[in-house]
Amino acid sequence: MRFIPINLDNVKNAATMFVGIANRAPWNAEWTYSSAYARLFTIAKSVGFTGFITMDNNGLPCGFIMGNTKNRSDGGLDFVLCEICYQNSESGFMYAQKTLDYLEEQLAARHIDRMVYMEEGGDAVSKYFAALNFSEIEKVVVVEKKIK
Repeated sequence: MRFIPINLDNVKNAATMFVGIANRAPWNAEWTYSSAYARLFTIAKSVGFTGFITMDNNGLPCGFIMGNTKNRSDGGLDFVLCEICYQNSESGFMYAQKTLDYLEEQLAARHIDRMVYMEEGGDAVSKYFAALNFSEIEKVVVVEKKIK
């Protein structure tokens, strides 16, 4: 297994994986290649961007992870995980966990001390992230305002 940094040239590979995975359970989204590419390309060109495509033991891409840094009022740094995309299977969880471990090493070296993630999807998504050792932050508030 190896990790390839995502850049503006290879983000198209991540977009292809994203469509194939995000449009199935537990997310059941309706992404097209164009909409996925636009989203991931925007993230990849953001300030503080970090992302990796995971290559499986056969040298094939099996998922990716990407996000950027955000300063906190206490001077600390958060890594805002924008996308994590792996098959919802035992091997997918294994690759996702190994990639998260690698990402955490990279972030610790940059003195980033917390990773945060926000996603719609209810219990199925919550259970998915619990399996990857994420815990809910009780003091986080997620709000929305519809724009007309």
